[in-house]
Amino acid sequence: MLFLDGSYNCAIDDRGRVKLPARLLEALGKDNNKRFYVNRGLGGLNMLRLFPKSMWDKEVRKIRKNMNPYRQEEVEAARFFFNGAEEVELDKAERVRIPKMLLDWIDVKGKDQLVINTFMEFIEIWNADDYAKFIEQQKHDKTNRMNEDVLARLIEEHPRDEKREGDE
Repeated sequence: MLFLDGSYNCAIDDRGRVKLPARLLEALGKDNNKRFYVNRGLGGLNMLRLFPKSMWDKEVRKIRKNMNPYRQEEVEAARFFFNGAEEVELDKAERVRIPKMLLDWIDVKGKDQLVINTFMEFIEIWNADDYAKFIEQQKHDKTNRMNEDVLARLIEEHPRDEKREGDE
């Protein structure tokens, strides 16, 4: 499984292209750093997600397998996930072009600054001002701060989980 870390300040040019950081491309490996899909982020946050094509393909397969086309909430969630998603390729200068519709979604105009934030295997693209506001809010709003009990549950080994993994 891919694990990425780091945040990078990046500039976007007037054609909507952003140069991906060399460290990020290196972490992705040669098989995962040429073709990507970009779409809207989830969770009500004003950001985009950039998926290496291989990861995108896995996510699509999971959604197709698990989505019930007769459950409206599942259809709407999948529609939101796929709406506006676009395949983009790394050019020779190690840039990807972000579609205008998606730049508008995160309120990027002209040569605004972006932040590429990585989280586990996910690559997030934020308007730099929105990212700074998000971090500042997390810093000062104790109700949004990481809950130690939740993190403890996430890293705790559960015997039932081990049994479940062995059954597969």
